[in-house]
Amino acid sequence: MNTETKIREFLLGNIDIVAFRQEYDTNDDINDFLQNIIDTRISSGIGFIQTPRNYDNKITFSHRYLYCFAQPDLYPGYVYGDDSFTSVRTFLTKEWRMLTHNVKTASGAWKFYDGVFDIFYQFDSTLEYRGQKYEEAYSYALDVIPEYLSGGQAEMYIQENIIPLFPETMPKTRRIKETKARIRQEFKSEKGYPCWVQSSDWPIGADGKPMTYVKKGKRIGSIHRWIFRDESTGELTTVEQYD
Repeated sequence: MNTETKIREFLLGNIDIVAFRQEYDTNDDINDFLQNIIDTRISSGIGFIQTPRNYDNKITFSHRYLYCFAQPDLYPGYVYGDDSFTSVRTFLTKEWRMLTHNVKTASGAWKFYDGVFDIFYQFDSTLEYRGQKYEEAYSYALDVIPEYLSGGQAEMYIQENIIPLFPETMPKTRRIKETKARIRQEFKSEKGYPCWVQSSDWPIGADGKPMTYVKKGKRIGSIHRWIFRDESTGELTTVEQYD
């Protein structure tokens, strides 16, 4: 299967997103193919075309920022805090602040799929959008996952261990209510919840269960600290982030 076909099959839903992302990270051919699409449109002066969606043809997160490729100097720090913005790999993979491209999370999977689709659509505008399942999963995640757990290991844990307990066949209101209750039950806190300055970084313990949030540690300059306890070992862990 050549690179073009591989990307197309992923976008059509025939290749699992986790497997595709793993190959993207280890196979420069996929990134180079996508980068060439961007470079060709910029050098030819054609510009970028809007990508249609099945939901009122709305423009998604990733499409809006394709224009940063064409005029990176107009968007310094706007997306990722960098001085410029010209790399497809940065566009599809960089973690920054509250933004994630971790495809094992609902938000990361949606953003990664849409990013690849929006770029490939510049090459083949006949391609049908098949990202509804990622958007729907992300929409449900927004309903049930609090902001302090959105991203990182915490969201991965919820996606893999909690959400599957409550199937889509359940009445929506009941499903949301019971999922939220289970999340609160598993992510214990002794005093409030972290107000992260970057994406959620709630740690998982040695037993594979979420640690208990103990308290916010002392801030030193731009360093913020949060203290957690691993209930399986009794050990304390300090999570640091920088503003």
